[in-house]
Amino acid sequence: MNKPLLLTLLLIALEVLFIAALLPGKWSETAMQKEVQMIEMISGREHRDQVLGNATSWYTSSLVDTGVWHAMYQMLIPEDHLREKSVIKADGWFEIVESRLIAIQQSVYLVFVRVSLLFTWLPYVPLLLLPALWDGLMTWKIKKTNFDYASPILHRYAIRGSALVAVLTLISFMMPLPIAPIYIPIALMFSVIAVGIAAGNLQKRI
Repeated sequence: MNKPLLLTLLLIALEVLFIAALLPGKWSETAMQKEVQMIEMISGREHRDQVLGNATSWYTSSLVDTGVWHAMYQMLIPEDHLREKSVIKADGWFEIVESRLIAIQQSVYLVFVRVSLLFTWLPYVPLLLLPALWDGLMTWKIKKTNFDYASPILHRYAIRGSALVAVLTLISFMMPLPIAPIYIPIALMFSVIAVGIAAGNLQKRI
């Protein structure tokens, strides 16, 4: 496993642990409410309803209907009759565990909201990507014929910049903090421009 991917997975794991151990009970819920309000302010109520509808459908079908959350509760929190029979009373501990599970559930739902928002922007990517690729390839062909300089540095950093945006987006999707929805189209536009620059600076081959 390469180091960047390992580092990304480590950061995601640390975020999950942070959510589980440190966040106040309604932190993620408050973050989600603020983010939903920003979505409505930027793109309207209809778009907000579409994003929330998709997120709720995916969340329900993947985690509720499949019994994932129910199994997690059963594994970490004993049923009432088992707790009554137990010699050791740990109701306070189980309340803490339940509050952490709720925080994780709310944070996971927020991730689904962000993924749903990303999906609503993806259909516009080809409209930007195809012209950027065409311009980059035409620039590369011109450089190939007139001996203009194709910069390996620009090519390398354009690829790295696009990859960095993807990693930052993945990490930000896991953050239990309100993120301005405008970040997603900006990130997509930056990635498209970076791909065009990379295409225009491919190394020449005779």
